[in-house]
Amino acid sequence: MIRPVSNRLFLRYGTVAAAATLACTACSGSGSGGNAAQPPAAASPAASSSAAPSADPLDPAAIKAAMKKATAVHVKGTNNNRGEMKIDLQMNKDSVSGSIEQDGVEVPVLRVGDKVWMKFTKSLTKKAKLPAAAAAMVNNKWVSLDSQLGQGLGETFKLVTDYDVFVSGMASETDQPDFSTGQPAEVAGTLALRYQNDNTTIFIEAVSPHRLLRMESPKDGTMEFSGWDQPVPAQAPPAAEIYSGPGS
Repeated sequence: MIRPVSNRLFLRYGTVAAAATLACTACSGSGSGGNAAQPPAAASPAASSSAAPSADPLDPAAIKAAMKKATAVHVKGTNNNRGEMKIDLQMNKDSVSGSIEQDGVEVPVLRVGDKVWMKFTKSLTKKAKLPAAAAAMVNNKWVSLDSQLGQGLGETFKLVTDYDVFVSGMASETDQPDFSTGQPAEVAGTLALRYQNDNTTIFIEAVSPHRLLRMESPKDGTMEFSGWDQPVPAQAPPAAEIYSGPGS
């Protein structure tokens, strides 16, 4: 069970970590392996504005509305709530690509529509202590999470890679209490407003549409959000790269 934390967004990332742990269990019992997938292309940061930001109070309703209208975002950063976890995901309305790494175990993920695949990397195979023969069967193969081999993982990863759920989770962070009045800042060349409370610092675009640019927590880690409304569509893996052996 995931330890409750005050930051709900990082709790959502903790769900990914739990799924990665389940993946190790699944492949150790079924015989899976693979190697590292390439991370998605980095999306460019939001366009800079010459308008000077003002010290405004946080408006959660406006931020939520703007983020829910967006069509894509690139998320990259670290979370330390359940060990060291690295996240690099290109989130689009209809597809997701990228990778999640938990304590050195890499879990590439790919979603197109309702179909989700996970690639068992060499680090995952090693963690699962698979026999060499079993690992060789699925080396560098994507495993469908609708398959028998992916049973028990599909619903978790579908939730994590659901764009609307993900964006709603990010937007909900603005509902935390006691944020300070926004102070002028800059994130990757974009003018921003910085808001702080005892647990979290968030950076919001200084001008409309006021979307999330960065989230920092001393205990939990830092996440960067870029490429809003700049989709990088993902495609289903070629048939030759999808595992088709026992349990597929």
